[in-house]
Amino acid sequence: MTLKLHMNIGNDIGNSEIDMYINGQLIRQPNVYSLIGQMPWKDDDVEVQKNLKNIYDNLVVSIISSAVPTGMYTVGTHALKTKGENVTNLYVKGNESKSDQLVPYINTLALVAARAVQEAHLAGESLDEIKVVADMGTALPVKQCSPENVATYRKKFMSETHTVTVHLGLTKKVNVSIDFDYVHVLQEGTPVTFALQMDSEGNWRTNSYEPSSDETNDLYSEFAELYDLEDVDGSYFDGKNILHVDMGDGTTDTPFTRGDAVDNDFCDGVNNGIGHALRDAIPDLVSLAPHAFNSVTRQQYSEILKSQYAPRKHKFLNEAIQAFNPHCENQTTQIVHHVNDQVFKIGPNEIDVVVVYGGGSILTRSIIFDKLKEMCDKTRIELFYVPAKYAVTLNAEGLDYFVRSEIYAHLKKNYMSSAEYTAVTGKNNAAQKKKKDATPTV
Repeated sequence: MTLKLHMNIGNDIGNSEIDMYINGQLIRQPNVYSLIGQMPWKDDDVEVQKNLKNIYDNLVVSIISSAVPTGMYTVGTHALKTKGENVTNLYVKGNESKSDQLVPYINTLALVAARAVQEAHLAGESLDEIKVVADMGTALPVKQCSPENVATYRKKFMSETHTVTVHLGLTKKVNVSIDFDYVHVLQEGTPVTFALQMDSEGNWRTNSYEPSSDETNDLYSEFAELYDLEDVDGSYFDGKNILHVDMGDGTTDTPFTRGDAVDNDFCDGVNNGIGHALRDAIPDLVSLAPHAFNSVTRQQYSEILKSQYAPRKHKFLNEAIQAFNPHCENQTTQIVHHVNDQVFKIGPNEIDVVVVYGGGSILTRSIIFDKLKEMCDKTRIELFYVPAKYAVTLNAEGLDYFVRSEIYAHLKKNYMSSAEYTAVTGKNNAAQKKKKDATPTV
């Protein structure tokens, strides 16, 4: 018997990390994979239980789909741990769109299949075959979010059933078929308008996206103190005109939203981000610590730098910071110039708040915060620099809220009666509905 599951997916496919909400659960993984030639598992007795317990840290899949080359892949944390620098990640240099690279498709399919296996296991269902029907909201960088790239994303996800085998042991495996019922692609940054205001239950946000009784309000506290405000919650951003600064690895997107609506006349972005700084800093780090490194990936370098905020700091953190900072300064200078240009293009009087977030905002804060604050003070705009604890997942949270919203349902209904839907899937819902409506009732 085949287990059938429906999944709502909010999928933030970042250059460094993929953050995905599936049926309310947040999954975070390094956005990397490696093609492998043989099964890494040696038995079933030990491996199956280990892999079921920590499925996302031990993810090995085989994929049959026209969206990607047929093969066996290790994904995310397991790929980075076992393959090191011999992993494939998103290419941040140049103008190649995410929609034209393999990483988004391989890693999305792998994580959706892993979540299906996890849900079946937790429910005590038989782990043999699972059929998933999915609704997904995802995003592309502003400069990549063209009709052509959106159509490519949709077609590769929606045009067929994807077959993913999750390998749990030497012989134990689960076949997962995945059908994307509808995929909607937003501009990166714009889902944050939802996440800034609402929590997962549809209430004004006070702190975490997933509210808990013991939380403290540290999401908005620094912002409230900076501008002498009281009791700031998500309602503060309701109706505000916001210039977003979404700092990623390869790009920094600066969409402008009026209330909940995107103003497409002022959505822009630049190919600057910490991924470029990390890439350029790698040779310098190797020179500074030749006995510690002979090579390092962007993701590994990023983890070294993030250790400055962790209880256990990396032994070569000082060298990593020394190598990184000059290249980070170059990137942030270009980002500040771009944000300043955006402010003048839109007009300071039109902007209420500049909101800064994304993985890149964490490692660049010490360099860029004062520059942005000075610019905002001069133009009488408030600056909300999202705390590191929340900066990375805002896009995924907004996409999760969006994919469960009436807006998504309306967009899906319209798309499924369109000619593009028929061209992509080979189905004709409009014709079927017309035929059904014309059938006489007795």
